[in-house]
Amino acid sequence: MSVAMLNSTVVPRVGFHGAITATIDWCEMNYQFNYYIAEMANTFSNLFTIGFAVYGGILSTKESLPARFILGFMGIGLIGLGSFWFHATLLFQAQLADELPMIYVTSTALWLLFDNETGFTLRSTRTRLLTLAAVVFNMLFTWSYYIYRNPVYHQVVFGTLLFSIVGRIYYLLNRSPRGKRVPEDKRRTISKLFSLGVAQFTFAFILWNLDNIYCDTLTEWKVSLGWPLAFLLEGHSWWHVASGTYFKFIGIQYLALCLKDDHRNFTVEYKMGLPYVRRLDKRTQ
Repeated sequence: MSVAMLNSTVVPRVGFHGAITATIDWCEMNYQFNYYIAEMANTFSNLFTIGFAVYGGILSTKESLPARFILGFMGIGLIGLGSFWFHATLLFQAQLADELPMIYVTSTALWLLFDNETGFTLRSTRTRLLTLAAVVFNMLFTWSYYIYRNPVYHQVVFGTLLFSIVGRIYYLLNRSPRGKRVPEDKRRTISKLFSLGVAQFTFAFILWNLDNIYCDTLTEWKVSLGWPLAFLLEGHSWWHVASGTYFKFIGIQYLALCLKDDHRNFTVEYKMGLPYVRRLDKRTQ
């Protein structure tokens, strides 16, 4: 995932993919370990994002959860694939494949939280209007970002969507009459899951910004250490590993299911240390 400013302290090297056309480069030295991969650690750390997405999608399918949640995990996986391509090549079209899905997935999460009427069809007026609004917003952002290629613009929009999600979850759990129908223990579980994801996000964000601030010093250390120990000092790679997306989305998923269906049909269980929503009634959607 890319939420960073151009770091000008590292002299870019040219490798298999040619000159850098992306508007962002990172602290990791380009083509340091491989002629074909621009940023080795930042590239392969995306396997964690992809793995979490596949895992969540498989369990959601197994539990016969509505298709919108499976599509959400597919979107998270798409972010990981786009980020893999971006960091491997540092090409602008690959940067778009990373950054645009970030906006699409966060806006979809916001759509899930506002579409809180009973049922999972697209027949209600509210659902249709929200869907139209999400589609139009994403089309306009895609067009505008392709023209105005400033990463700060992407960061502001992405950050605004994230804060909107936090605000919406707080409202649904604490202020909304509909949300208060969800038992307190389940609201605590939702809050715990989402808060854990936010805490992971914050920790990873700090690590990644330390990478930006102390890039020159860290680069010297990484050169001295060499492969593979240098990978441990790649702050942006740790952002990929520990950004908390999986936990945040499980919290959103559980909240949406409790609001739009009978909360007694669902619970949260853990498998291999990771939470997932389990359906207690095995009817299909």
